[in-house]
Amino acid sequence: MKRLLTIISMLLILCTSMVRADDIKIAELNWQSGSMIANIDAYILEHGYGHNIEIVPGGIDATIQSMMTTGSPNIVGEMWLTSLGDSAHEALNNGSLELVGDGVIGGAGEGWFIPNYTAEEYGLNTIEDVLARPDLFPHPEDSSKGGIVICPEGWSCKGSNENLFKAFDMEAKGWKVIDPGSGTGLNAHWEGAVTKGKSAFGYYWTPTVFVGRLNLVGPLPSEVGFAGDDNWTNCIALRVDECVNPQVSSWPVPKTGTIVTPEICSCVKVYLASRSFSGSVVTQMLVWADDNQATAEESAIHFLTTYPEVWETWVTPEVAGKISATLN
Repeated sequence: MKRLLTIISMLLILCTSMVRADDIKIAELNWQSGSMIANIDAYILEHGYGHNIEIVPGGIDATIQSMMTTGSPNIVGEMWLTSLGDSAHEALNNGSLELVGDGVIGGAGEGWFIPNYTAEEYGLNTIEDVLARPDLFPHPEDSSKGGIVICPEGWSCKGSNENLFKAFDMEAKGWKVIDPGSGTGLNAHWEGAVTKGKSAFGYYWTPTVFVGRLNLVGPLPSEVGFAGDDNWTNCIALRVDECVNPQVSSWPVPKTGTIVTPEICSCVKVYLASRSFSGSVVTQMLVWADDNQATAEESAIHFLTTYPEVWETWVTPEVAGKISATLN
């Protein structure tokens, strides 16, 4: 009897561990693309791989801290790696967290944009092209100068904008900064210009509904390319009073990675490492979601039904068949 109870106890432990292995928590990040990608992963892992999925609210710092201290959630799907702190990088280096892909969204990034109609009409393809034509972007308070809208006070990107303004010697080239005052003011500046068919130049980021809806072109590159991590990290990214000699540079191309806790099964890691989205597809999805006031879950299903040629390349034909059967 004692031996039988021991065997039953071992079986219960084994079954419990198997259930735990099948239970996966996914962080639903608090921005549109991060939320949609979490729901796409949840649908595929549940209906294609048979895992029990729980979606939990997430953000950059809080989610990573929870993963390091509690082992939960198990997956954060769209993490901008440049936003990670030293403790997260240490966890990735020592194996307590794992990076299973660093190209979740192609074409993602921040920098300087212009409307597509301005780019096409005047053949403006680089930052230098734009800087040579301040007359096309008159400052609202001084039309003799070109105006560049930058990040508002309190945003970390304000320093990057101001330091690049100095690096490109923009004042001498006939430019003045436009301070939008707030994120709402930044949006209003862009929307006010584009709805009137006027030119505008300055800061934004992608993928976003805003860039897709207004058809903004960017981030514009510099003709010199990216001038290196040392110039960016130790000067451009700092406050303007801390960056003595900024060098001309393109904005860095950020890496958007997927981070997991190491105990999840290898098949999940293989799937996560395989899946990537083009920036244009993500932008189209965000515009669709905004137009239709869709939830992240509805957006995920719309993606899966609209772009099978994208997601079917991430999984085996057998898994693709299981997912397709649930969508029809």
